[in-house]
Amino acid sequence: MYTGWLRKFKVDRLLEPQERYEALPRNCSERSNEHHCVIRLNSTYMDVVDRRYRLRGMVATTVGTLVCTMMALFGIWLLAMWVPNARPDGQIDGWLVAIILTLFIGQFPVMWRYTFGRDFFTYKYYPIRFNRRTRMVHAYTDAGPSGVISVPWDHACFHLGHGEGETFLRDIRCHVMDGEMVRKTFAVGHYFDDPATIREIWEFIRRYMDEGPEHVFDVPASAQLHLSVADTWKNCYLTVIISLGEGLLPYRAVLMPLLVPLAACRWLVLKSSKAPQWPAYVVAESSVDVADPHQLPEPAYVGQFHEFTASDGCARLER
Repeated sequence: MYTGWLRKFKVDRLLEPQERYEALPRNCSERSNEHHCVIRLNSTYMDVVDRRYRLRGMVATTVGTLVCTMMALFGIWLLAMWVPNARPDGQIDGWLVAIILTLFIGQFPVMWRYTFGRDFFTYKYYPIRFNRRTRMVHAYTDAGPSGVISVPWDHACFHLGHGEGETFLRDIRCHVMDGEMVRKTFAVGHYFDDPATIREIWEFIRRYMDEGPEHVFDVPASAQLHLSVADTWKNCYLTVIISLGEGLLPYRAVLMPLLVPLAACRWLVLKSSKAPQWPAYVVAESSVDVADPHQLPEPAYVGQFHEFTASDGCARLER
């Protein structure tokens, strides 16, 4: 699930046979569903989150933060209470202090490099913009406005992506090609364990780019967005509840001691991060008509336009 985030995509390589075989079709009649991946939609462009959004500040960062903090506090206790009494003469052993500092305090730079630094003080989300007027796809990256990946829609290589550690996970991957060589890669939308769900998200994107916003929803009356990227406590809490899935949803009250730290860590991560700012050339080509009939309102919180009950609940938002 961390492919393309904590573990970088493999680039500067040949396209693999499986990626060719699982290329996503450019004409399709399957069901269309955005599965809470779209955050903005109008007649000019559509913004979709990338796969890391649902993981921001969640289990890896929360557990890492709690473990590192407890280890650091234990190290401070050792320095204050045990080290001064470790020798009969009352002298402090410098080597012992150095070892404790290295083991218990020096863990933070390591964790910052491999986990914390990729979550805290970054960007709140990393959108992918599909522009119908220019027929371009723009993907926001860790490098910010200067690192935006832009590729023509008709030349982008989309395929069904597979998780590396969790091989059962699927997502939409896009390669920027240079002949037969993969030069850049980014993921589009959430990941799921069901390929059919991923194909429904792809069909939503394909219809938007090739047929227009009026054709993306199978049921026109259901034309509304559900995902909010506002960095509010309510959004963070709802995201954590949604992540339980249907099986654990009835036990959320019992699991609250575990869920509250997750929501708090996600809130801290998003609050510490910046909102993405598209470069001038992307903004210039993304103007929206004032009376655009296909501009959908953006929800203030997750599921605002889909009121749900505790029984059928948040898990429905994930599907």
